[in-house]
Amino acid sequence: RCRGGLRFIGAGHGQMRRGAPQRGTESRPRIPCQTYSSHLMTRQLVMCGGGSLAVEVAALLHDLGACGRGDGYFITDVVAPGPVRTADLISICSSPFATHTDISSVSDRDQKAFIVCTGDPTIRHKVYRELVSMDLTLARIVHPMAYIAPSAVIGAGAIIYPGVFVGPFVQLGANVVLHAQVAVHHDARLDASVVLSPGALLCGHTVCGTAAFLGTGASILPKMRLGAYSKLSAGSVLRRPAGDGCLLHGNPATVRRTWPVAFEDET
Repeated sequence: RCRGGLRFIGAGHGQMRRGAPQRGTESRPRIPCQTYSSHLMTRQLVMCGGGSLAVEVAALLHDLGACGRGDGYFITDVVAPGPVRTADLISICSSPFATHTDISSVSDRDQKAFIVCTGDPTIRHKVYRELVSMDLTLARIVHPMAYIAPSAVIGAGAIIYPGVFVGPFVQLGANVVLHAQVAVHHDARLDASVVLSPGALLCGHTVCGTAAFLGTGASILPKMRLGAYSKLSAGSVLRRPAGDGCLLHGNPATVRRTWPVAFEDET
């Protein structure tokens, strides 16, 4: 039995609470949550992105497969408008895959699961919205060496690395990335497409808005909010609420730059 009783979470559009089905919104089709079984069918996986994060995700999948965990995802396609680390991905996956410059060229899309493999939160959210608009299935990748509290909620498309701590009643939105050694404590909330770099810390009752970003070792103190599309630089400490579209740095973190944020209807 793995730590926290959680192995590899199945695919879907909505959110799930570990151990029980979780209903999504009307715009996100609902599926039951799914834990590992050796009898589950192999699933074809499409990676949206072919750079460094894609290589790490491929390594996570290889690790899960080598340990006899996961529900059999294997990479069949990589979608990337730019260069793809093809040789590195093949060396990890031990099998070839098709490459595409756009999602629409992927064959049999409705029979495959998708995972967004770019570390830029703004781009992640754009790709995520495109996948949802096409009614495609999103995979969830949760390493078994992460601790996930039973009452935590994990959104579709999440990527959770080993060594992560997710506390009680945490809400992780769709398409989030939690790198190694991230700690998200009780009652915190991450909206869609948030990216937390290695060693980031969220104290209890904190909030990160859509597509927010925390650099390596950045911290948010209890009950503070980092706005949508805002960035907290490496090693910085957020001690007071920050608005949308801000770059913050230092301890205490102060606003160094702002930019306009155009909100669309969130999915």
